[in-house]
Amino acid sequence: MDLRDYIVPGKTTIFDFTSEYCPPCRAIAPALHKLHASRSDIVVVEIDLNRPGVQGIDWQSPVAQQYNMQSIPAFKVYGTDGKLQVEGDEARSYINSLLQ
Repeated sequence: MDLRDYIVPGKTTIFDFTSEYCPPCRAIAPALHKLHASRSDIVVVEIDLNRPGVQGIDWQSPVAQQYNMQSIPAFKVYGTDGKLQVEGDEARSYINSLLQ
């Protein structure tokens, strides 16, 4: 999976790596949906780690392996120019600042 295929030109694109089996992911999802709906300059793209039929967080999924996911929710933020701006803890702090 190439994240660049999902970047929206001219907008800040937040990739949210998530799983329905992750309580913190489910907790932050409504705020991210609201952010996506209320800000025309920001797009939130959810990426579900789980393959169909896998119960629990699918750490062995191709997406989890490709992006070396160790914990979720995890975020990557791309700027309006399509370049990676922040990821990891910095991305989490950036998103928390947007949600306040």
